Amino acid sequence: MRGFLRELKENRPGLSPKLSSILTAGFAEEKGCVFLASEKRDFGSDHAAAQDETGYECFVNHVHVESLGEALEFARRLKKALTSRFPCDFVVIVSFDGREATVRFHRLRAGQTWLNENLEQYREEGIAVIDSD
Repeated sequence: MRGFLRELKENRPGLSPKLSSILTAGFAEEKGCVFLASEKRDFGSDHAAAQDETGYECFVNHVHVESLGEALEFARRLKKALTSRFPCDFVVIVSFDGREATVRFHRLRAGQTWLNENLEQYREEGIAVIDSD
């Protein structure tokens, strides 16, 4: 991710209407999980017994973004919205493969992780983690 960030211009981009509407739609809570309201549909059948709550949130709460700069700005605003709305901690994850970024989040839970602790092991894409604490 460091290499991608070095190439990024310093100015903060605005958000596309699509990303702005995702934030405006807010969040939905269900069975201890927090979801982007715009992304939460009836995923009940997709929540396999082997998948923990963290994995389920990451599966549902992922948004594709065309540029890394816009993804980082969306992640920053998403983190702020989560922190202002919920008393618990969240992790916002930005991944970038050189062409497209993905932003996802999950509630921070003891004993559950979604990413490898060593982010440098991800060779196919850059990963940035934004903790809400």
